[in-house]
Amino acid sequence: MKRRYTAAAAMMMVMGLCASASAAFDENLNDYTLDAMVVEADAVKNKFGDTITEQSYYRTGGDVKVITREEIEKRHYTDVSEAIKRIPGVVFRNPGYRGGEYGFSSYNNTVSINGDDRVIILVDGRRVDNAASTRLGSSGATQNKSTGVNLDQVTNMENVDKIEVIKGPGASVYGADATGGVINIITRKGGQTNRGSIDLATGSWDKHKYAISYSGSAGSDNSFHYFVSANRDMSGDTKFKDGDTGKTGTLLGGRYKEDGVNVRIDKDFNDKQNLKIWYNYKDGKDGYPICTPRLRYFNAKDWADTAFKLTTGILDENNKIVGDPLWWNGNKLPGYINMFQVDGAFGSYNSFKNNDLDIQYTFNKENGMDSFFRVYNQTHTYTGRDVYKWAKDSQGNFYGNTSMVLRDEYNKLYPNGATAEQLQQFIKDHIVPFPGDEDAMKEWVKENGGVGEPNRWNIEKNRGAQLQYAKTIGQNDIIASVTYDKSKLYSKSIRNGVTNVSHTDRTTITGYIQDKIHASDKWDITPALRYSHYKSFNTSTGGNKIDGKGASNEFTPTLNTEYMFDDTSSMYFGWTKIMRPIKQGDYTNTDTYQSVPLDDEKGNVFTLGVKKDITDKTTVAVHYDWTKMSNSIAKLPVVHEGSLVYSPVNAKEDKKSINLTLDHKFDEHFTLSASYSHMKDKWMAKDGWSLDPSWGYKNPQDVNTAINSLRPANQYALNLSYENGKLYTGLLTNWYTGCSRTAFTDKQFLVLDWNVNYEFTKDLAAYLLVNNLTNEAYQTAYSTTYGGASMPGRCIMVGMKYNF
Repeated sequence: MKRRYTAAAAMMMVMGLCASASAAFDENLNDYTLDAMVVEADAVKNKFGDTITEQSYYRTGGDVKVITREEIEKRHYTDVSEAIKRIPGVVFRNPGYRGGEYGFSSYNNTVSINGDDRVIILVDGRRVDNAASTRLGSSGATQNKSTGVNLDQVTNMENVDKIEVIKGPGASVYGADATGGVINIITRKGGQTNRGSIDLATGSWDKHKYAISYSGSAGSDNSFHYFVSANRDMSGDTKFKDGDTGKTGTLLGGRYKEDGVNVRIDKDFNDKQNLKIWYNYKDGKDGYPICTPRLRYFNAKDWADTAFKLTTGILDENNKIVGDPLWWNGNKLPGYINMFQVDGAFGSYNSFKNNDLDIQYTFNKENGMDSFFRVYNQTHTYTGRDVYKWAKDSQGNFYGNTSMVLRDEYNKLYPNGATAEQLQQFIKDHIVPFPGDEDAMKEWVKENGGVGEPNRWNIEKNRGAQLQYAKTIGQNDIIASVTYDKSKLYSKSIRNGVTNVSHTDRTTITGYIQDKIHASDKWDITPALRYSHYKSFNTSTGGNKIDGKGASNEFTPTLNTEYMFDDTSSMYFGWTKIMRPIKQGDYTNTDTYQSVPLDDEKGNVFTLGVKKDITDKTTVAVHYDWTKMSNSIAKLPVVHEGSLVYSPVNAKEDKKSINLTLDHKFDEHFTLSASYSHMKDKWMAKDGWSLDPSWGYKNPQDVNTAINSLRPANQYALNLSYENGKLYTGLLTNWYTGCSRTAFTDKQFLVLDWNVNYEFTKDLAAYLLVNNLTNEAYQTAYSTTYGGASMPGRCIMVGMKYNF
């Protein structure tokens, strides 16, 4: 049932209806909720053809995609990353399993937009990162600059109404460091009628999904709205396809279990004033397998050979020790990474727990813009256990990986060498049995500690307040805001019986003002200015205080404009001066020998795009993005005084990307979206730096670093959907090419995801999901130590959803 339109909403409707009846840039816009009203079809578009959301008044132009609740319902996405991976230019790098170790980018799921990791994650327009966080190290080999948010840990999908993806800095209100773009998760609000849903699914690898929600309104005037949801997602150990052998393997420790609860309460006082209270709880315990095994060497013989060479020594043909162990050069052994399966067998894990509270009072709405005061409090706790035990003597005492005691034990038992059987038995008793021998491994784990308490803790807290005032004056829509944020990080770890404790806090104050000038009915110009003040880190480690690092103050202007040539074509242009402040993670791996601290990352981003309706059923678009950094932080191998050292340095960066998209509606049943994305980075050393020539650069000053080899150069996507009455089905095809064989097992890979949804009645639907339909062997992340991380193989889920 449609509600009364507010004046602002009515204006949006008129603007949307003026747009041409073009093919939708965003899928499933047939039934669309925009805050307190329900709109349909082209009514959710503005005059430029851009999809309107609750926070779209911030942006002007840009390449914006919106995932709607209708699409989420029909495709049954299980997490945010699954929902947005169909969007051109969005690439995920993850280690092949669910969770990730705090502070290490190699083990975490990260997202990039047009090749840039500087992506800001929002919930209802509010940043959810922590300025003191080291959730993801920024100086990893992949040049990760993530803001430290794992998309899949933000909130559960039952809580999501829309996902707005903004490429480039088109919404710089969210931060001067939004270089790659913004992902804004808009939460669900209770509607006019009371209704609930139960969603149950099961599938491969003991994978299960349980979700329930209930929402509605109360009061004599239905001005009180509520939405409540709870969910559980869980899985056994992940299966994967090995790109080297073509065999299917099991990722020991790839299991997970995640729970979530969400509550949103809204009180509408009138058309312009309302109060929103949102609470989010989410926790999970994810296995920690560290890396994907190489199945070619995952057998008892190669396991024994690798384990012995790593921990005890080198053997001759008679199995007599003739050389020292190779632990510190273990990556020279082809089966080296297989040894980390012991972590999974011992139950190593990473867990998280989020408690988020957001209270917002909107005191005025004008021309679709909100004036509000908001307070928020976030507490995110990360714990983990990374334990494995091997190499023990006959008395059951464990020793270091290069233990001479273990070597003496072997020489005492077999001074003249050992038979193959004796060697296998020694390894089984004194080092670690082959994980493929499940009974022996279970017994080893049981005898030697097994699953236990965590040995590291990280607690992130940040509290803040935001005031925004918006006013329309003639042709000008003016927005001004100020935000205060206090971030803290508490860390504790226990290693070899020694407890280490540290504490870091950082205060941030930002101010923002923008003026959206409606120069004509075809042209909008939006200049804006942001002020960012970051206090220095106040860090205490083991009683020692380290203060005075990272302070910065910066004004960053931006200019965005959009012009409509006619009812079928428009273009946009944007420029933003960007600044990513130094983070604690940059100092965690501080430069090896520089006496001058690292500088903040600074540069400029330019975007240019054109959209054109070829016919009333076909739309094409081009988006170009250019980032030019004068100071970008990269961890590079630097030759210093004749030695090679790895050091974070300020380098120049030149990144360019392009997206081409085509949307076509064949008829009332079939729709198609096709896209091509290409991105390229060029890193250049500053004067005086020389880099390791073995990396293959054209010359020491041409630093085209490994970032381009650690991701596909090209991405082709094809999204085909069919809807006919009660049946809906969709096929998503992602084809990645230009992959380096250094990082990937193939130069290209094709990944298919398929879903079917059938409505038996208006309240009961059944669905089938198949991810990685052809069981493709592929990787999205690479580590110089652990190699490429194989992604999950074919996963089939069947489920039913009941509305009541």
